[in-house]
Amino acid sequence: PAAPGGPAAPPPPPPPGPPEPSTAQLDYADLVLSGPEASGGRRGLLSPGTVADPVAAEYRRRAESVSSLPLPGHAVRPREAAGSFDHRYDAQGTADIPSDGGWHTVTVTELPVGLRSEYLCVPSVEETVYATLVVTNATQQALLAGPVDVTVDGDQLPTTALPTLAPGGTGRVGLGPAEAIRVGRRTELRESTAGLRNTTTVLDHRIHVDLANRLSRPVTVEVRERVPVTSEADVRIEERSGWTAPEDGGDGPERHVPGTRLWRVDVPAGGTATLDGGYEIRIPAAKALTGGNRRS
Repeated sequence: PAAPGGPAAPPPPPPPGPPEPSTAQLDYADLVLSGPEASGGRRGLLSPGTVADPVAAEYRRRAESVSSLPLPGHAVRPREAAGSFDHRYDAQGTADIPSDGGWHTVTVTELPVGLRSEYLCVPSVEETVYATLVVTNATQQALLAGPVDVTVDGDQLPTTALPTLAPGGTGRVGLGPAEAIRVGRRTELRESTAGLRNTTTVLDHRIHVDLANRLSRPVTVEVRERVPVTSEADVRIEERSGWTAPEDGGDGPERHVPGTRLWRVDVPAGGTATLDGGYEIRIPAAKALTGGNRRS
């Protein structure tokens, strides 16, 4: 109690509790790690940086200059290639990285992946077969997009791009044209009428694809075609059996366009294969397809 006429007694101190950071300490983007030349016991400590601190400003300038460096070939920033996610990679050991303002390759870890070669062609666009490498990530670690070096039969191919692969994911890496595998495509159109009064025009498109394998080993070739799609009720499209629609329904990593159809065929070493397919377009006799009734 205060004495009569004297000053009031100060309030009791608050009960002790865990320390709480100040507002400045919570501004993580403004925190600066004090360097070896710092005095007053600040060396190695995080403290709020200020424009008036030339040492802190120089450290920030150097740190932020890294983001402006041009990326190496086929390199993609993780936020652009995979969006936002958290993933930890446990390094196998320590490494020294020179602070010379350039990119350096550092081995963080090694992950086993499944590899198989496949060949891909879209003969309606280009009569060329392309070699691809199907990469399967069966590990619990994510593989980020970036450059990848591939060696085939002792020969190193040009550096290409690896897509982002989540744990359990599968991706395809292009390796360029396969000159030893040839493809040819032929089409036929038969136009007729149907219905009691010939009120329906039937456009019968037939597609023939020939493959020849000059390699000394069997290969698997994926041939892609595309059938027309329509939203009009009086237009019908009937497909012949033989090809299949993509399993991902067009929403997978390769983003197949509507109407995509696939053939997968094994071609023996030194052998050939022939694929036959097609579709019928049935339209009212008074109508015609935009661009002409013949489809390529």
